[in-house]
Amino acid sequence: MEALEKCYVYAKNTSNMDFLASTVAFLEFQGREVNALDVAGNMPREQSDSFFERLNHYRAIYKKQTELA
Repeated sequence: MEALEKCYVYAKNTSNMDFLASTVAFLEFQGREVNALDVAGNMPREQSDSFFERLNHYRAIYKKQTELA
């Protein structure tokens, strides 16, 4: 989990925030224990909102893949 929390520092722009959100969603899809609230813990409100918006987008993609299987 520490590595993902450190990724926040890297996630300063939209493409990096998108990468972070897609990574968290993928780890969740794999059944790994990831706490998205911890990942977003130190983010300013605007970045946190962006992160969770993108995270929900990727969660929906993985949910669709699961439903098709």
